[in-house]
Amino acid sequence: MMNKKKKRKNMSKFKRFLLIYSGILAAAMIICWSVLYVFIKDYEQGRPTYAMDKITKKFTADNVEKLLNDSGVKANEFETNEKVAEYLKGKLGTEQITYKKKNREYSESNPVYVVYAGDTAIAKVSLQEDGKNGFKFTKWKLGSISFDDYSDKSTNNAITISAPKGSKVSINGVEVSDNYIKQDDVEFSPCKHVASYVSEPLRTIYEVSGLIAKPEIKAEMSGNQLEITNKNNAYTIEYPQDEELLSQMKDDIMGIARNYGKYIINRGSLSSLTKRMVGYANEYMSDIPAVWAYLYGKTYTYEFNNENISNFRKYSDNCFSCDVYYDLYVDWKDGNKTYNTSVTYTYVKTNGAWYVADFILN
Repeated sequence: MMNKKKKRKNMSKFKRFLLIYSGILAAAMIICWSVLYVFIKDYEQGRPTYAMDKITKKFTADNVEKLLNDSGVKANEFETNEKVAEYLKGKLGTEQITYKKKNREYSESNPVYVVYAGDTAIAKVSLQEDGKNGFKFTKWKLGSISFDDYSDKSTNNAITISAPKGSKVSINGVEVSDNYIKQDDVEFSPCKHVASYVSEPLRTIYEVSGLIAKPEIKAEMSGNQLEITNKNNAYTIEYPQDEELLSQMKDDIMGIARNYGKYIINRGSLSSLTKRMVGYANEYMSDIPAVWAYLYGKTYTYEFNNENISNFRKYSDNCFSCDVYYDLYVDWKDGNKTYNTSVTYTYVKTNGAWYVADFILN
């Protein structure tokens, strides 16, 4: 009887021990699992990709401007974050945003990634340390965003601007300073032979790189907004036009143009043509053959058709140029021919009168 009681007592102690041990073991396991969970969480949050996942989620049309503002990024002197954001919105669209390590720049201590919208690289993101977590894993945050080499390919990441010397040029409303001058006092056609008579018109060449989106370029000179053309990111700003001066000179311009045509077909004299020319234009005209050989000795008539003056450019009060076009129709008994004639005249005002100083046969 005593043995049975003793056995029951021992069994009760064992169950109590087992229960306590199980409780302790369970508590230890819970603690271990909790520690492991925190460890894994800290480890995951300490990986650079954790920060990148959070950052790329902000690369959306709605959030990208805020992302740029929060990062303190300034792409360049000519583009605000609003301008850059507008460009990025067009790139983001519905494309999936991904990222990859930047070759030759990424390291464990300096994580650098390229961000893609679909297959298009749009930005470079650098991370920086943001302290340590409980298990001493490095935490990361956005360090910088840059767009070098990831701008709109239509801008080729660099532009040149050829502008009249003395004009004011702006990009996106910001005036382009002398720091961007690549070449100054550049001569150009059709004004390379006027310096003996007037102050030679010149150009200034600017070069600007690092632009993200297609720029809005404007130029002003003497209160006039200037025309701008663009070919392969080479912007050309034209000298101003002057309709009043064109109106005054139109008859004179066409008179010289017709005299040139008549001289060429032996219906005008060289002297009547060159008396209104000086310098290079006078020398050039004197070297042109006076007669088309096959017309010699023939009876023929002629007329000027489709006369037009275009590209009138005023460089100063004493210098301008223009393009002249006409079709010179020549008819002889056994045939006829139309000569499409295009010339550029550069006029200078000397001794109170206008003369042609430069002549280009186009």
